[in-house]
Amino acid sequence: MSLWWANREQLDPHQVSLIEELPLLGNYLVTGPPGSGKTNVLLRRAQFVRLQEMPNILVLTFTRALAEFVRTGCYNDGREIFPPALVTTLESWLRSIYKTYGLELPANQKDQNARRAEMAAGVLSVAQGGQLPRYDAIFVDEAQDLMKEELAVLQAYSDNLFFVGDDRQKIYGGAAGLQAVRSLVPAPSEHLLPFHYRLVREICLMADRIQVATGVTSLAATQHYVGPTPGRISAEGPLARAAQIAAASARLRDQVRVYEDLIQQGDRLGVIVPRRDDREEVFKIFEQDPNLSGRSQVVRARDGTAEDRSFQTSIDTTKPILILTAQGAKEGLEFRAVQWLFSDDLQGVYTAEVYYTVVTRAKTSLDIYYTKNLPTQIAKAYSPSYRQKLVTA
Repeated sequence: MSLWWANREQLDPHQVSLIEELPLLGNYLVTGPPGSGKTNVLLRRAQFVRLQEMPNILVLTFTRALAEFVRTGCYNDGREIFPPALVTTLESWLRSIYKTYGLELPANQKDQNARRAEMAAGVLSVAQGGQLPRYDAIFVDEAQDLMKEELAVLQAYSDNLFFVGDDRQKIYGGAAGLQAVRSLVPAPSEHLLPFHYRLVREICLMADRIQVATGVTSLAATQHYVGPTPGRISAEGPLARAAQIAAASARLRDQVRVYEDLIQQGDRLGVIVPRRDDREEVFKIFEQDPNLSGRSQVVRARDGTAEDRSFQTSIDTTKPILILTAQGAKEGLEFRAVQWLFSDDLQGVYTAEVYYTVVTRAKTSLDIYYTKNLPTQIAKAYSPSYRQKLVTA
């Protein structure tokens, strides 16, 4: 079961209109804050279009974790309502075209942006004279992270593009952002989802202090949260790494029990770390805890290495604790509670968009741990008065 998937009667009028009332043909851009239902609208719109004798469609995400997350919305009470095979990552789709035409993949590069651009250019070179039919429509989540070369590929493969995104959640450097989407010819018809339903007020207030886009109403002013209250935000430190993991373990032991009913309905608990190696370190320690053993899993994004290609991509729905990097905490992924470890390790690298995205992954509870100093972006946004005791957590 998926908590993020809403039945039609649970949708608001704005969402229903975008799914069912827009013309079938044309380019569209849907923006909105975290928790506004962008991914829900994306998948439901894809389902709606597919039923209008336009079955050759594709739903694209940026990370495998998010693709797995979206696929959980392809079922309702065990019944398939949308083919999960039509949901994939942008990179997996590009790789499949290379394989179809017998093209050699670009060499692995340290510069991921250069690799992405080269891969897109290779696909674009075969688009015009290739044998693959163009798609009836392509649907793209996290459009703010598209590069201009990738946008060109999308245009080459379909005349009907449906994008959802939020520039405040842009994580990848070198991305063209939503302004590039707006510059497409023909320009997409743009629509805003004004309300959000995922984030408790305390999380909204903190995120608004990190970043509010020009001309966009604050999260706190547009929230219609339904869930456990009050929200909880805590900052712990300075603490050694081992002490941070121990504190997070203790909190997770409580949350697995407190949120048991919500976890059974599909909710997850997130553990966010700065580096890939940190994921393995934390996972090994969790596995040594008899109360957490078998309850967590590492979430990876593609990096092109041999180890990456052999890694099992599916998210195990029986393991509610997901361990991932800040880069992997993409738009669409959501957690009832987040443990953010070693938050100051890469503070010179993280942008405001990264901090904003990580904070808004938490629906109800956020625990932040630091080794030396609370990161500046967080210190300016975190109020110790938020540190309330939840009756239930």
